[in-house]
Amino acid sequence: MRRRVLILGGSGLIGTAVTKEIDRDKTFEAYPTYYQNAISDTQGVLFNMEEPYSIYGILETIGPEIIVSCLRGDFNKQLSVHMNLAEYLKVKGGRLYFFSTANVFDNDLSKPHDEDDVPDTQTEYGQYKIECENKIRETLGDRAYILRIPQVWGKNSMRMNQLLRCLAGNEEIVVYPNLYYNTNTDIMIARQVLHIIKKGLRGIFHLAADDIINYKDFYVKLIKGLGFDTANMREDDGDAGYFAIVSKRIDEFPEQLRSNNQSVIKYLIEK
Repeated sequence: MRRRVLILGGSGLIGTAVTKEIDRDKTFEAYPTYYQNAISDTQGVLFNMEEPYSIYGILETIGPEIIVSCLRGDFNKQLSVHMNLAEYLKVKGGRLYFFSTANVFDNDLSKPHDEDDVPDTQTEYGQYKIECENKIRETLGDRAYILRIPQVWGKNSMRMNQLLRCLAGNEEIVVYPNLYYNTNTDIMIARQVLHIIKKGLRGIFHLAADDIINYKDFYVKLIKGLGFDTANMREDDGDAGYFAIVSKRIDEFPEQLRSNNQSVIKYLIEK
Protein backbone atom coordinates (compact mmCIF):
# COMPACT_ATOMS: atom_id res chain seq x y z
CA MET A 1 0.00 0.00 0.00
CA ARG A 2 1.34 3.42 -0.97
CA ARG A 3 2.05 5.82 1.88
CA ARG A 4 -0.01 8.99 1.83
CA VAL A 5 1.77 12.35 1.73
CA LEU A 6 -0.13 15.60 2.30
CA ILE A 7 1.64 18.57 0.67
CA LEU A 8 0.42 21.92 1.97
CA GLY A 9 0.92 24.71 -0.53
CA GLY A 10 1.06 22.16 -3.32
CA SER A 11 0.25 24.68 -6.06
CA GLY A 12 3.29 26.88 -5.35
CA LEU A 13 6.75 26.64 -6.88
CA ILE A 14 8.29 24.19 -4.41
CA GLY A 15 5.01 22.44 -3.63
CA THR A 16 4.45 21.65 -7.29
CA ALA A 17 7.96 20.25 -7.67
CA VAL A 18 7.66 18.16 -4.49
CA THR A 19 4.28 16.80 -5.62
CA LYS A 20 5.66 15.72 -9.01
CA GLU A 21 8.72 14.11 -7.44
CA ILE A 22 6.68 12.16 -4.89
CA ASP A 23 4.16 11.11 -7.55
CA ARG A 24 6.97 9.62 -9.62
CA ASP A 25 7.93 7.38 -6.72
CA LYS A 26 5.46 4.50 -6.49
CA THR A 27 6.11 4.19 -2.75
CA PHE A 28 3.98 7.26 -2.06
CA GLU A 29 0.67 8.87 -2.97
CA ALA A 30 0.68 12.68 -3.05
CA TYR A 31 -2.23 14.89 -1.95
CA PRO A 32 -1.32 18.54 -2.64
CA THR A 33 -3.47 21.38 -1.32
CA TYR A 34 -4.39 24.51 -3.23
CA TYR A 35 -6.54 27.59 -2.71
CA GLN A 36 -6.65 29.99 -5.67
CA ASN A 37 -4.78 27.93 -8.25
CA ALA A 38 -6.57 24.64 -8.81
CA ILE A 39 -4.37 21.59 -9.38
CA SER A 40 -5.11 19.35 -12.34
CA ASP A 41 -4.15 15.71 -12.96
CA THR A 42 -3.52 15.10 -9.24
CA GLN A 43 -5.55 14.42 -6.13
CA GLY A 44 -5.64 18.11 -5.28
CA VAL A 45 -7.34 19.19 -2.05
CA LEU A 46 -8.92 22.62 -1.55
CA PHE A 47 -7.69 24.29 1.65
CA ASN A 48 -8.57 27.81 2.80
CA MET A 49 -6.06 29.04 5.38
CA GLU A 50 -8.62 31.64 6.52
CA GLU A 51 -10.22 28.68 8.28
CA PRO A 52 -7.20 27.02 9.95
CA TYR A 53 -9.27 24.44 11.84
CA SER A 54 -10.62 23.09 8.55
CA ILE A 55 -7.29 21.31 8.20
CA TYR A 56 -8.59 18.68 10.65
CA GLY A 57 -11.23 17.56 8.14
CA ILE A 58 -8.55 17.14 5.48
CA LEU A 59 -6.32 15.22 7.87
CA GLU A 60 -9.10 12.85 8.91
CA THR A 61 -10.13 12.22 5.29
CA ILE A 62 -6.64 11.56 3.92
CA GLY A 63 -4.93 10.14 7.01
CA PRO A 64 -1.40 11.11 5.94
CA GLU A 65 1.68 9.48 7.43
CA ILE A 66 3.83 12.32 6.11
CA ILE A 67 3.07 16.04 5.80
CA VAL A 68 5.23 18.45 3.83
CA SER A 69 4.46 22.12 4.44
CA CYS A 70 5.26 24.73 1.78
CA LEU A 71 2.53 27.11 2.95
CA ARG A 72 2.67 30.83 2.31
CA GLY A 73 0.48 33.67 3.54
CA ASP A 74 -0.46 35.42 6.76
CA PHE A 75 2.09 34.51 9.43
CA ASN A 76 -0.35 34.16 12.34
CA LYS A 77 -2.69 31.95 10.34
CA GLN A 78 0.20 29.82 9.12
CA LEU A 79 1.38 29.40 12.70
CA SER A 80 -2.10 28.30 13.76
CA VAL A 81 -2.25 25.74 10.94
CA HIS A 82 1.15 24.31 11.82
CA MET A 83 0.27 23.97 15.48
CA ASN A 84 -2.89 22.10 14.45
CA LEU A 85 -0.77 19.82 12.25
CA ALA A 86 1.70 19.16 15.05
CA GLU A 87 -1.03 18.35 17.56
CA TYR A 88 -2.68 15.97 15.09
CA LEU A 89 0.58 14.16 14.35
CA LYS A 90 1.45 14.00 18.05
CA VAL A 91 -1.67 11.91 18.60
CA LYS A 92 -1.92 10.00 15.32
CA GLY A 93 1.78 9.57 14.59
CA GLY A 94 3.59 10.64 11.47
CA ARG A 95 6.19 13.17 10.37
CA LEU A 96 6.09 16.88 9.54
CA TYR A 97 8.56 18.39 7.07
CA PHE A 98 8.51 22.17 7.45
CA PHE A 99 10.04 24.49 4.88
CA SER A 100 11.92 27.30 6.60
CA THR A 101 14.34 29.88 5.24
CA ALA A 102 17.81 31.40 5.29
CA ASN A 103 16.09 34.51 6.69
CA VAL A 104 16.25 33.01 10.18
CA PHE A 105 19.89 34.21 10.12
CA ASP A 106 19.30 37.63 8.55
CA ASN A 107 20.56 39.56 11.58
CA ASP A 108 24.05 38.10 11.25
CA LEU A 109 25.63 38.49 7.81
CA SER A 110 29.16 38.03 9.14
CA LYS A 111 29.41 34.43 7.86
CA PRO A 112 27.47 31.65 6.14
CA HIS A 113 25.40 29.62 8.61
CA ASP A 114 25.16 25.84 9.01
CA GLU A 115 22.58 23.65 10.74
CA ASP A 116 24.23 23.97 14.17
CA ASP A 117 24.10 27.77 14.25
CA VAL A 118 21.48 29.44 16.45
CA PRO A 119 19.01 31.50 14.38
CA ASP A 120 19.28 35.28 14.71
CA THR A 121 16.82 37.43 12.81
CA GLN A 122 15.66 41.04 12.62
CA THR A 123 12.69 40.58 10.30
CA GLU A 124 9.08 39.60 10.92
CA TYR A 125 9.40 36.84 8.33
CA GLY A 126 12.45 35.36 10.02
CA GLN A 127 10.82 35.63 13.45
CA TYR A 128 7.73 33.76 12.25
CA LYS A 129 9.81 30.96 10.77
CA ILE A 130 11.84 30.60 13.98
CA GLU A 131 8.69 30.48 16.09
CA CYS A 132 7.21 27.84 13.81
CA GLU A 133 10.42 25.78 13.87
CA ASN A 134 10.57 25.88 17.64
CA LYS A 135 6.92 25.09 18.33
CA ILE A 136 6.63 22.12 15.99
CA ARG A 137 9.88 20.69 17.34
CA GLU A 138 8.64 21.14 20.93
CA THR A 139 5.46 19.27 20.01
CA LEU A 140 6.84 16.53 17.76
CA GLY A 141 10.45 16.13 18.85
CA ASP A 142 12.44 14.15 16.30
CA ARG A 143 9.37 13.73 14.11
CA ALA A 144 9.67 17.40 13.12
CA TYR A 145 12.02 18.05 10.19
CA ILE A 146 13.25 21.56 9.34
CA LEU A 147 14.12 22.29 5.69
CA ARG A 148 15.82 25.67 5.35
CA ILE A 149 16.18 27.01 1.82
CA PRO A 150 18.03 29.92 0.16
CA GLN A 151 16.89 31.97 -2.85
CA VAL A 152 15.02 29.44 -5.00
CA TRP A 153 14.86 29.56 -8.79
CA GLY A 154 12.72 27.66 -11.27
CA LYS A 155 12.30 27.91 -15.01
CA ASN A 156 8.74 29.16 -14.52
CA SER A 157 9.24 30.83 -11.16
CA MET A 158 8.09 34.39 -10.45
CA ARG A 159 11.73 35.38 -9.95
CA MET A 160 12.77 34.01 -13.34
CA ASN A 161 9.77 35.49 -15.13
CA GLN A 162 10.39 38.89 -13.58
CA LEU A 163 14.03 38.81 -14.68
CA LEU A 164 13.04 37.92 -18.25
CA ARG A 165 10.47 40.74 -18.33
CA CYS A 166 13.06 43.23 -17.11
CA LEU A 167 15.56 42.07 -19.71
CA ALA A 168 13.01 42.21 -22.54
CA GLY A 169 11.85 45.70 -21.54
CA ASN A 170 15.24 47.06 -20.49
CA GLU A 171 13.82 47.61 -17.01
CA GLU A 172 16.01 48.14 -13.96
CA ILE A 173 17.45 45.06 -12.23
CA VAL A 174 18.73 45.71 -8.70
CA VAL A 175 21.84 43.78 -7.65
CA TYR A 176 23.94 43.77 -4.48
CA PRO A 177 27.67 43.81 -5.27
CA ASN A 178 28.71 43.50 -1.61
CA LEU A 179 26.49 40.52 -0.81
CA TYR A 180 27.44 36.84 -1.06
CA TYR A 181 24.81 34.16 -1.11
CA ASN A 182 23.75 30.83 -2.58
CA THR A 183 20.76 29.46 -4.45
CA ASN A 184 18.96 26.27 -5.40
CA THR A 185 16.27 25.13 -7.82
CA ASP A 186 12.77 23.89 -7.14
CA ILE A 187 13.56 20.60 -8.90
CA MET A 188 16.71 19.87 -6.88
CA ILE A 189 15.01 20.73 -3.60
CA ALA A 190 12.18 18.32 -4.41
CA ARG A 191 14.65 15.53 -5.12
CA GLN A 192 16.53 16.26 -1.91
CA VAL A 193 13.30 16.17 0.11
CA LEU A 194 12.32 12.80 -1.35
CA HIS A 195 15.79 11.48 -0.44
CA ILE A 196 15.40 12.74 3.15
CA ILE A 197 11.99 11.08 3.45
CA LYS A 198 13.01 7.74 1.94
CA LYS A 199 16.26 7.48 3.90
CA GLY A 200 14.60 8.46 7.18
CA LEU A 201 17.09 11.29 7.77
CA ARG A 202 16.23 13.45 10.78
CA GLY A 203 16.74 16.94 12.08
CA ILE A 204 17.55 20.23 10.35
CA PHE A 205 18.66 20.47 6.71
CA HIS A 206 20.12 23.34 4.72
CA LEU A 207 19.11 22.64 1.13
CA ALA A 208 21.36 25.02 -0.78
CA ALA A 209 24.16 25.05 -3.31
CA ASP A 210 27.43 23.77 -1.86
CA ASP A 211 29.29 26.94 -2.81
CA ILE A 212 28.78 30.68 -2.32
CA ILE A 213 28.71 33.32 -5.04
CA ASN A 214 28.63 37.09 -5.24
CA TYR A 215 25.04 38.26 -5.77
CA LYS A 216 25.90 40.50 -8.72
CA ASP A 217 28.13 37.87 -10.32
CA PHE A 218 25.30 35.33 -10.21
CA TYR A 219 22.99 37.68 -12.08
CA VAL A 220 25.66 38.65 -14.60
CA LYS A 221 26.38 35.00 -15.41
CA LEU A 222 22.70 34.11 -15.61
CA ILE A 223 21.88 37.08 -17.83
CA LYS A 224 24.75 36.29 -20.21
CA GLY A 225 23.72 32.64 -20.27
CA LEU A 226 20.22 33.71 -21.29
CA GLY A 227 21.73 35.44 -24.31
CA PHE A 228 21.65 39.09 -23.22
CA ASP A 229 24.87 41.06 -23.74
CA THR A 230 23.69 44.05 -21.75
CA ALA A 231 21.22 44.71 -18.96
CA ASN A 232 19.96 47.73 -17.06
CA MET A 233 21.54 46.87 -13.71
CA ARG A 234 21.53 49.15 -10.68
CA GLU A 235 23.94 48.40 -7.87
CA ASP A 236 22.66 48.72 -4.31
CA ASP A 237 25.37 48.88 -1.64
CA GLY A 238 22.90 48.51 1.24
CA ASP A 239 23.29 44.79 1.94
CA ALA A 240 26.80 43.52 2.60
CA GLY A 241 28.16 40.23 3.94
CA TYR A 242 26.87 36.67 3.67
CA PHE A 243 23.21 35.84 3.23
CA ALA A 244 23.96 32.17 2.79
CA ILE A 245 23.27 28.81 4.37
CA VAL A 246 25.69 25.91 4.12
CA SER A 247 25.31 22.31 5.17
CA LYS A 248 27.39 20.09 7.43
CA ARG A 249 25.36 17.14 6.16
CA ILE A 250 26.36 17.04 2.50
CA ASP A 251 27.84 13.55 2.89
CA GLU A 252 24.32 12.26 3.55
CA PHE A 253 23.38 13.09 -0.04
CA PRO A 254 24.68 11.35 -3.19
CA GLU A 255 26.59 13.42 -5.73
CA GLN A 256 23.59 13.72 -8.05
CA LEU A 257 21.60 15.37 -5.26
CA ARG A 258 24.13 18.12 -4.65
CA SER A 259 24.29 21.39 -6.55
CA ASN A 260 26.39 24.48 -6.99
CA ASN A 261 25.44 27.93 -8.20
CA GLN A 262 26.81 27.26 -11.67
CA SER A 263 24.62 24.16 -12.00
CA VAL A 264 21.63 26.32 -11.02
CA ILE A 265 22.48 28.75 -13.82
CA LYS A 266 23.01 25.88 -16.26
CA TYR A 267 19.60 24.45 -15.44
CA LEU A 268 17.88 27.81 -15.87
CA ILE A 269 19.35 28.54 -19.31
CA GLU A 270 18.79 25.06 -20.73
CA LYS A 271 16.02 24.88 -23.35
